[in-house]
Amino acid sequence: MTQDLSNLTNESSEEATEESLEELTSEGTRSGLEAEHPEPEPDQGTAPFDPSKIDVITQQRTVDLLLTRLREGELDLSPDFQRRSNLWNEVRKSALIESILLRIPIPSLYVSEDQFGNYTVVDGLQRMCSIAHFVNVGALNKAVATKLNPLRLSGLQSLREFENKSFEELPRPLQRRIQEAELTLHVIRVGTPTNVKFNIFFRINQGGLPLNAQEIRNALFHGEWRDRVRDLSRSSDFLHATEGRIKGERMEDLELVLRFVSLYSLGDGQRQADENLDEFLNNFVERRSVHWNADKWAHITRAFERAMRAAPQVFGYMVFRKYSAQGLARRPINRGLFETESVALARRSEADLQVLSSRPGQVIEKFREQFEKNRDFYNSLLYATGRGSSSNKRLEIIDKIFDEVISA
Repeated sequence: MTQDLSNLTNESSEEATEESLEELTSEGTRSGLEAEHPEPEPDQGTAPFDPSKIDVITQQRTVDLLLTRLREGELDLSPDFQRRSNLWNEVRKSALIESILLRIPIPSLYVSEDQFGNYTVVDGLQRMCSIAHFVNVGALNKAVATKLNPLRLSGLQSLREFENKSFEELPRPLQRRIQEAELTLHVIRVGTPTNVKFNIFFRINQGGLPLNAQEIRNALFHGEWRDRVRDLSRSSDFLHATEGRIKGERMEDLELVLRFVSLYSLGDGQRQADENLDEFLNNFVERRSVHWNADKWAHITRAFERAMRAAPQVFGYMVFRKYSAQGLARRPINRGLFETESVALARRSEADLQVLSSRPGQVIEKFREQFEKNRDFYNSLLYATGRGSSSNKRLEIIDKIFDEVISA
């Protein structure tokens, strides 16, 4: 049963304002994506798990040892983990180096261990980048694919006689003091189950610029899926369909592509109604995608590119966005509609796509009717958008719109 939403914007001006907000990047610029309401469900930081499965040990490691790991590719600071892996300015980096020189303990680091004993930095990325920038800029540039110049100390408070000095220009006793300084590492052992690791990641990333779910997912689940999804997010078809508006600073573009791949790979199946988005995506990258071969990925790539080419033709100016009258400012791209419209299009035959592409006005008009009059559809775009029931409802309605336009 549906309910007329013609007066919806008058019912709650606060709700109408919130639903139109666009997320901002860390620099305060527009991200290209519509802000979402938090899902009314336990997140990975509060979901129950077996405490006996936690396996975290604490170790002391010298700066020199960690930089050796970095140089040998055994300490992951990859931009795939957090694209802005070198956020601190030179003054803030220098303050950290000065603290080490003054023998002031610095906060501990969290790392995740893989099956080969390599580390991925979970918490403390900026601190590790700052130390590497000063002591071994070559290793840092190689690790995060940058071209930084050697760091020179600036804005020092106590050791002003070393202002503007590089590591190589410090007296040898001070170089040794930095290299032999011990950092406290909390190592999340390789045997810790991934759902427990996910919980730990959320709990320790509470300050500064906490990692979002996609950044954590990229750190936890290695595999071919990361390269494949990244390539699709950089494809000309995706960039054209989204008009290049998705900034992707926090891997938002990768999550959009991953949502398509995970859902489309179900075929005509539906998601479990009570399944949240993280459970769905994590299950895909950890369990389902590991069995895919090159032919499977090639099939998914063709389906994705086909959907990206069709979407702007079928939905016109409303592609991936909630309805707004023509002539009014468009809303930002909506994650749920990106996932739904792209998957629904990818499932259609070439004949269907030709008909839909020739009738964008009809598609948009029927989309408006559903958006304004179907409360279930409207809510699936506003609340708990990542839940299986919301995803299933969106697909049901978009498929209904397509069927009506094709049979008209």
